[in-house]
Amino acid sequence: MKIAVIGGGAMGATLIKAATAAKVAEQSDFAICEVDSARRTALAQSFPAARISPSIDAAGDQDLAYLAIKPQDLPGLRGKPLGKMLIVSIMAGVPIAAVREATGAKRIVRAMPNTPAQINRGFTVWTATEDATPADRSRASALFDAMGGQIEAADESVLDKATAVSGSGPAYVFLFLEAFANAAVSIGLNPADARRMALETVIGAAEYAKSSDQHFAALKDQVTSPAGTTAAGLRELERRGFRSALVEAVHAAHARAEELGRS
Repeated sequence: MKIAVIGGGAMGATLIKAATAAKVAEQSDFAICEVDSARRTALAQSFPAARISPSIDAAGDQDLAYLAIKPQDLPGLRGKPLGKMLIVSIMAGVPIAAVREATGAKRIVRAMPNTPAQINRGFTVWTATEDATPADRSRASALFDAMGGQIEAADESVLDKATAVSGSGPAYVFLFLEAFANAAVSIGLNPADARRMALETVIGAAEYAKSSDQHFAALKDQVTSPAGTTAAGLRELERRGFRSALVEAVHAAHARAEELGRS
């Protein structure tokens, strides 16, 4: 498919890398619209076969426009040749109605990918308008498959929830890793060993959980011996409000996503 990437930042470049690696599109199928001149130079080095332009008008002959711009840049799309294209928007908190108003398009996919998509281990939740055809959905699905896992949501309200969970979730994990590694250093491990131990523990636990159909609580219980070291650690986490803090973080992120959608 012929794809216009509007915004050549990290997530725009991620799509191009993933789609070309998965053979969903060739590099020459991409038109990249990026206003920053230094970024255009970097993109030209990474994607020499792509067309790169500061003008969105260069997207006019493409089949699909991938909107990887900041929400505040959406008004800049008014009057551009996007109305007849399939629009795939990854702008956090921007509802489909706002994308439709700015672009004039009816065939719109709103999606929430996350940053692990940069290594093809991302997760995308998406939904499409009624005007999107089965072929449109298939094209969008192919793009999201190239970046990792995906779920097609029944309605747009799920996107704000996904923003709070899978969209913001990597930051929660990074914060946990930071604290976990710091704690390991505080009991005497050297920083390099602490970092590796924290990373491999989280990766291994996640892969093990993914391979199992057991509830997370059951997997936790497998590690926890009565009156053992894990029980002591878990008791302290519960006493300090670890579980409730995480629940409140997700609720706060969800509320903010809904707020952004109303602004």
